[in-house]
Amino acid sequence: YALLFADLRADLPGLLGAVYVGAVEMGFTFVLWLTALRLTASTARIANLIFLSPFVSLLFIQFVLGEPVRRATPLGLVLIVGGLVWQRMGRRRTSRA
Repeated sequence: YALLFADLRADLPGLLGAVYVGAVEMGFTFVLWLTALRLTASTARIANLIFLSPFVSLLFIQFVLGEPVRRATPLGLVLIVGGLVWQRMGRRRTSRA
């Protein structure tokens, strides 16, 4: 809706921000991730490291940026990780049967 009817203007800081996010935050880290997957003997072990990302992000937000982390955020994180663990446990049971 906004793309069709809003008065959108692309200024230089906005475009530079988009280039930074695309090149550094998304592009460079994606290349690093693919390189790690290619160089490892066990892609399953490396792939499990992705689950550390939410925890590391919360630590970064709290201690580096100094922003408060609300009580509901860690609770939601625990629920998400608990659901992933529960799913993996169920998958192991069905593969043994």
